[in-house]
Amino acid sequence: METKKFPYIMYWIVVSVGILSFIMPLFQEYGIITTLMMTFLCGLFSWVIAMGLGKRKYMYLSALLLVSPWLFLLSRNLLN
Repeated sequence: METKKFPYIMYWIVVSVGILSFIMPLFQEYGIITTLMMTFLCGLFSWVIAMGLGKRKYMYLSALLLVSPWLFLLSRNLLN
């Protein structure tokens, strides 16, 4: 009994975990390294799920999640 909603639910769970990983630098000493790894992996897995779904908007969101830790680091360095 397979439903078609399961890939969408998995996609949004992975994207949510990737976005929530930006909270880690506030609580851990080496949080930025954890954030880079978590966000990159979540972006990669969500991109694979989006490719399977064939949704172009989801692929764009996943690509943005892939580059977001690097944009975060760049903005942090430019503001300091």
